[in-house]
Amino acid sequence: MLSVKNLTKNIDGKPIVEEISFDLEDGEILGFVGPNGAGKTTTLRMLACCTAPNSGTAALNGLDLVNDDLEIRKRIGYLPEVPPLYEYMKVRTYLTTIARLKGIPKNKQIMEVDRTIERCYIGDMAKREIGKLSKGYRQRVGLAQAILGDPELLLLDEPTSSLDPGQISEMRDIIREASGKSMVIFSTHILQEIQHLCDRIVLIKNGKVRYQGRLDRYNLTDDGRRSLMLKLKGKTQTIESVLSTRSSDLNFEIKPVKNGEPVKVSLHFPDSDDTQSEILKELLHANIRVLEVTPLAKDLEQTILQFMRSE
Repeated sequence: MLSVKNLTKNIDGKPIVEEISFDLEDGEILGFVGPNGAGKTTTLRMLACCTAPNSGTAALNGLDLVNDDLEIRKRIGYLPEVPPLYEYMKVRTYLTTIARLKGIPKNKQIMEVDRTIERCYIGDMAKREIGKLSKGYRQRVGLAQAILGDPELLLLDEPTSSLDPGQISEMRDIIREASGKSMVIFSTHILQEIQHLCDRIVLIKNGKVRYQGRLDRYNLTDDGRRSLMLKLKGKTQTIESVLSTRSSDLNFEIKPVKNGEPVKVSLHFPDSDDTQSEILKELLHANIRVLEVTPLAKDLEQTILQFMRSE
């Protein structure tokens, strides 16, 4: 367990992080969210024992952040926003060096490096110099050094920044797997990543915690349902009659419109292509013209930004 209590950091006399407190249980992925300058990176640097707090503390499974920093360093994996890579080294040589620095027993280093290379999908690059790798592969190597040895706590600062969609998907898979053996704090500006990876979030602004809790607070967890906006041409009463005859699993709302304008209807139903197809067919059979079908995405980014502005 990680317990953070009133962690505070001042730089040049200015408070950057002010009395941040939160807990993290084994197997959890905690999303760390906030605008630029909120104090996310400074907090992660304190937890990684890269900079000392001015006050407050954190305990990792009973070890104190300040008094037991050397032991804590052996138990964490840290991926800063700019991965700590030696460009002249080959990937395998670099990871073997990190394994030695982490204190992994010599007779287990080769096996652990091989396992991590496989987990991070970098087998084809193992003999390449890091300086000759693409940004995506460098990011994976950076993540590999962090998860090497299955640390008790994994600190990830913007791990999917500047990656393409395919690379982001692979990074998600790696992080999910790592959470089976490590507590994870995941900081990102790509707020949709929080939705895909985290059940719980800490929102910080101006160095202070503004909210912490489950994503249910925003009704943004994946509930297995699909939402659509339809533009229809036909009588409102007929549209309502067609949709009302379906099962109670279908929720709909007909938006008020002026005469002659298309009727707008929002639908919310169990995620299924068959269900969507059946609804559209029933409307067509009732002589309702379907002008437009638009998926309604749950916008985590806008919801959280709106919350931030209101604080």
